[in-house]
Amino acid sequence: MLILLGVGLFRYWLKSTDLSEELKSRLTNWVTEETDGRYRLSMETLKIDPDKETLTISELVFDPIRADTNNATHYRFHFENLIIKNVSVSSLLESSLLELSTIAISGGKLEIQQGTDTRKNLNTVVPVKKSNRKKRALSGLKVDSIQLSQLDIIYTNRKKGQTKVQSVHLDLYDFHTDSLQTNARNPLPAGGFRLSIENIELDLANKQYKLNADQLILKGADHIQAIISKIRVSPSAGNNLEALAGKTPVQQDIYHCSIPEIVIDSVDVRSFLEDSIIRTPLIVLKEPTLKIFNDRSRPPATQSKIGKNPHQLIQQLPPGLDIPLMQIENGRIEYREKNKDGTDVGKLVFGYINGNAGPIQKGVETIGSLRLDLTARLMDKIPLHARFYFPPGKNGQFSVNGNLQPFDLTAINPIIQPLTNVEIRTGKAKKLEFNLKGTDLKATGRVLFIYEDLKIDLLKEKNSGETAKRPLLTLLANQLLVRNHNRFDDRHPHEFEVINERVPTKSFFNLVWKTLFEGLKMSAGLGDKDKKPA
Repeated sequence: MLILLGVGLFRYWLKSTDLSEELKSRLTNWVTEETDGRYRLSMETLKIDPDKETLTISELVFDPIRADTNNATHYRFHFENLIIKNVSVSSLLESSLLELSTIAISGGKLEIQQGTDTRKNLNTVVPVKKSNRKKRALSGLKVDSIQLSQLDIIYTNRKKGQTKVQSVHLDLYDFHTDSLQTNARNPLPAGGFRLSIENIELDLANKQYKLNADQLILKGADHIQAIISKIRVSPSAGNNLEALAGKTPVQQDIYHCSIPEIVIDSVDVRSFLEDSIIRTPLIVLKEPTLKIFNDRSRPPATQSKIGKNPHQLIQQLPPGLDIPLMQIENGRIEYREKNKDGTDVGKLVFGYINGNAGPIQKGVETIGSLRLDLTARLMDKIPLHARFYFPPGKNGQFSVNGNLQPFDLTAINPIIQPLTNVEIRTGKAKKLEFNLKGTDLKATGRVLFIYEDLKIDLLKEKNSGETAKRPLLTLLANQLLVRNHNRFDDRHPHEFEVINERVPTKSFFNLVWKTLFEGLKMSAGLGDKDKKPA
């Protein structure tokens, strides 16, 4: 009995071995024929299990063997382990078209190299040979889905520049060798794909900051969409911005940025891989948050920020950009600043930011223009609408105009009181409009500020660090200095011309704020007496 069982097992092994060798031969010969000798296929082992209906392959290698493939785009891949489930042995050996349901691949490398002949730019993966087939020869492969994990991808463009991505997950759908076509948007040989990269980490600004993202997903076919989840740009030294700002040699903005999700629509993958240009009609930033801290108790900054307006900074980014529109959904900016004495911190907040930015261009124009049209809530309460325009040019030209809805002036105490020792006791803003323009060196414009019942308190520091009112000075200020009302029907001018020279070490946004604040002071009777109304 044992002898019969042993003989049966031996025959089964021989049959399985013969089937495996026959299928291996069919596959390797088919690749050589289909590529006209340009490619070869090899594998270490191929095993068929008829009972479990599985096929396993180890160390599968596909690579070019003809020198002239350097003139056209070609592929190399090396897969460590490959398993095919739910396969029919008869189909593997008899059918001219090898149809498979799912292939799972674990570990390996895929290399795509574009040749010097741009006329042969990824037109087909392999040419279809139209000669008469021998009986039992393969005419092609058709796979419903290919699932790859722990895959390294290397793309080399015609200029020998390389893009490397490690440990990715890649799913290919509708893989059919008789009809595979790639195009300007989809560089992979499949009807559709989904590529996933986990735990991205990059160093920025000479390793002072680091970028992390939980996941990047590319999916689609002709219409490819990218989704980046949970992006963070944070200081490499830690996340306590106030502590880090207190250790800087001079005053410096320390920032932290987080974006739960970025959606990039209709990605042109070819432009990014070949020319390092991010080209897409639309990018959506969902709930971006930017936190900034500056410690004014540190020595003043000495490095100039001239030439660092938003559109000028775009030109300094590493990749090229061609983005007609960027949408911002429910963003937030929190700016905190410690006063000169180091005793208190002012806070300025722009919440519920929504709007559009664009076009954002770099590498497709010398110096591109930029428009921003945004709505927000100042201090999370006051509706604000602002429009920025940065025209092409090299001298930092810009214009900005905006307006705020009526609001209670005490809402801005969190930024005014810690930095100026002045607190607004009462006041109602009825209308605030501004139109400013400027360059790298200065800003000018008009400010209209209508308000009523403005009263302030002048404060002094106590030994405990708390503040107390200066009664006499407060009385004199409200009676003699402050214009308590600025109504349309009073005799005072309502709109003022403003001009402000830029401090070279301060940012563009500091220039805009200081110019606007100058107009507010003039409206309240606290500005330069020599300046005239508009």
